[in-house]
Amino acid sequence: MTGAMALLLGIAVVGLFGHRPLLWLADRRLDPTILLTGWLLSTVGLIVSTVATISLFALPADEHPASGIFRLAGGCWTALSSGSLPGWREGLASLGVIGAATILLRIGWAVTARRRRSRKTAPHVEQLRLLAAGAPSGDPLWVRDDRPLAMSIGGRPGVIVMSDSLRHHLTPGALAATLEHERAHLRGRHHLLVAIVETLAAALPLSPLLRAAPAALEDLIELAADAQAARRCGPAAVQEALSRLTGQPTPAVGLAMASRLTQARLRRLSTGSVGATRAMRVAGCTAVGVAALSLPAAAGWLALNVVGCVVA
Repeated sequence: MTGAMALLLGIAVVGLFGHRPLLWLADRRLDPTILLTGWLLSTVGLIVSTVATISLFALPADEHPASGIFRLAGGCWTALSSGSLPGWREGLASLGVIGAATILLRIGWAVTARRRRSRKTAPHVEQLRLLAAGAPSGDPLWVRDDRPLAMSIGGRPGVIVMSDSLRHHLTPGALAATLEHERAHLRGRHHLLVAIVETLAAALPLSPLLRAAPAALEDLIELAADAQAARRCGPAAVQEALSRLTGQPTPAVGLAMASRLTQARLRRLSTGSVGATRAMRVAGCTAVGVAALSLPAAAGWLALNVVGCVVA
C-alpha cells in the first residue's frame, strides 16, 4: 500500500511537471522524431500508470481477506447494511475503483465527442477518397484551385490533396519536397498521433502535461515531416516550398504543409538541418521511450506483486 501511494505521488509529479523536460529538450533542437516519441509515450504512459496504480487500491495485499471488485463491493454492502461504515482499507479500495472508472469514462466520452465531430466532415473526406481511389498509392489527388494548397488526410487509405496551381508556383524540386512532406505525414501516422493526444487532453484537461501535448505534437510532426523531405529532396527545396505556401488556407480536415511554425521552420532549414542520422534517432527514441515508460512499467511490476500476494 505504501508503494502504491508513493507511485501515485510520482504519477502526480509527472502529470504536473512532465512537460517541462520535453519543452527543455525542444529548445535544444533535439530531433523531432525523438521528441515525438517522448511526448506520445509520456501521455499514454501517464494514463496507463494512473489507471493501473489507483486500481491497485482495490486489491490491498496485506490483511485483506478478499480479492476482486465484486467481493470488495459485497464487503462494503455488508458493513453498510449492519449499520457500520466500511474500514479504511475498503474505503480506499472503493475510491480506487471509482477513480479508475472515472478516468475510463472520461476517455470514452472524449472519443465519442471526437467521433461525433468527425461525422460532420466524413462525407467530404469519403468523396476525396473515392476520387483518389484510381491513383497509384502515394500519388496526390490534383484539384482545380488558384490557391497553392497541399495537405494530407489520414486514415485508410490516406489521401494527399494538392492544387494544380502548385505547378505554377513551385519549381520541380520544391514540388517534390512538398509531396514528400505530405507523404511523411501519412507514413508516420501523424494524424493518428495528434488525435490520440487531443483525445487524452480533452478527457483529462487538469494535467499540464496532457494540456501541452496537442500543440507540441502538431509542431513536432511538421518539423519531422520537414526533416524527412529535406533528407530526400534537400533543405533548400523544402525551404522554397514553405516560403511559397505561407498563408495558404487552413483546411478543416487533414494537415496542411505551411500551417504552423513557418518562420521557425524556415530558420531551421536555412542551417541545412535534416535531423539526426537513423542510428541516432533509434538510440534517442529508445532512450526517451525507456524514460517515459518507466512509470507504467513500475506500476505493472507493483500490480504483479500485489496480485501474486493475493492469489498465493
